[in-house]
Amino acid sequence: MEEERGEAEHLTLQTEFDKYFTVFDGSSLQDVSHAKQLWASLSLLPPLESRLVSADIRQRLPVAQTLHDSSAALKQSSSAIKARFQETAHQKIRQEERQRNMDMREHVSVLYQSRQGDRCKRLDISTPENLETDVDEVRRL
Repeated sequence: MEEERGEAEHLTLQTEFDKYFTVFDGSSLQDVSHAKQLWASLSLLPPLESRLVSADIRQRLPVAQTLHDSSAALKQSSSAIKARFQETAHQKIRQEERQRNMDMREHVSVLYQSRQGDRCKRLDISTPENLETDVDEVRRL
């Protein structure tokens, strides 16, 4: 008798359940059973608030360090060698640029001094005393 009462309650609950949720009209019985199983399995998941583990990053354990194998050591050493090689190449390039700049400065300085000397000579020549002698020299020719 209690079993009949339990089945009757189950049927009434099932009809109320079908009222409020999707009913699969026009689908095959196999599709309906698969869909019901899917919905039942989704409804069995616990709510997010009841998780035992927090999703916060501060709650996570630190990552364990892995053992270093010989190939990883070789990769690190080759990358270190590459880094050293690149660093020395960059230093060499910078040193060459500095030397080029210093040579250019020296060349410009020498050129500036020679032009300054030429200007001074022209000014000395253009003084009145020098002009007279130059004119006399020109007349002789």
